[in-house]
Amino acid sequence: MKKFILKRTLYAIICLFLASIFIFLLIRLNGTDAVMNYLQVSGIAPTDEAIEHTRIMLGLNEPIITQYIVWIKNALQLDFGTSYFTNRKIAPDLFEYLGNTLKLTLFALLITFIISIPFGVFSAIYKNHFFDYFVRIFSFLGVSTPSFWLGLLFILFFSVELNLLPPFGIGGINHLIMPALAISFMSIAINARFIRINFLQACNERFIAYAKMRGVGKYKIYSKHILFNSLLPLITAFGMHIAELFGGALVIENIFAYPGVGRYAVSAIYYSDYPVIQAFSMMMCFVFILINLITDILYAIIDPRIRYE
Repeated sequence: MKKFILKRTLYAIICLFLASIFIFLLIRLNGTDAVMNYLQVSGIAPTDEAIEHTRIMLGLNEPIITQYIVWIKNALQLDFGTSYFTNRKIAPDLFEYLGNTLKLTLFALLITFIISIPFGVFSAIYKNHFFDYFVRIFSFLGVSTPSFWLGLLFILFFSVELNLLPPFGIGGINHLIMPALAISFMSIAINARFIRINFLQACNERFIAYAKMRGVGKYKIYSKHILFNSLLPLITAFGMHIAELFGGALVIENIFAYPGVGRYAVSAIYYSDYPVIQAFSMMMCFVFILINLITDILYAIIDPRIRYE
């Protein structure tokens, strides 16, 4: 197990290193001038002296390899530099916004599992009955509905018409309900179908037939044998859902004026605030790679066959 964890951790470090090179080059070689963007955002006239002074101040007069080494060395110490637009240190703002986004994403993940597991299980148990057809239609709508459009409908119905939930901002759990439902709708639909298929496959396994022949009760077969085996692949889907929900949060935070990292990143892109864009991209890569590493380790703990593949 230690060898497996070390191997996966090494892969994660290599992925993170390659991602850092790609992100750095993508920002540096995208055809725009970071000096001119800085002067424009700062409201400084682009004179020759100002351009030269800014180029030296930002370290852009150094060779690109030196720039990368300085940037990655500072990033490893969680120093992502200063925002062009706000003139504030990036790290404190980024971690504050990331905390808000993680809160929203984890709440959406909780909703996803609470709704999708009973939907998938009962849809399989009552195959081709009314509830199964309902879940199928729900799944079809879930994968077809854009989260931003659903978010606008929620605001119109629950905030404007019924005045039940706050339409914007951050606060208690009532501020999380609508954005979390909007971004989790697709994940609920995919997860319900995924669980239904796994449950039906587990029902046809040979050990289930043997259990029935031994006279094991129907409830015990469902709860002890089929449910566990059908939910095991959800560990793999966990990483996938986190990525989906994070991606959805980047859009939905702007719809609900939620102060998360997605809204922070969109604002940085609008103002060509390159240090913030680099820090955001690097932080997202780190989060996704870490989640996938945790998922791999959890799966190997539960299913030992994975360690020997």
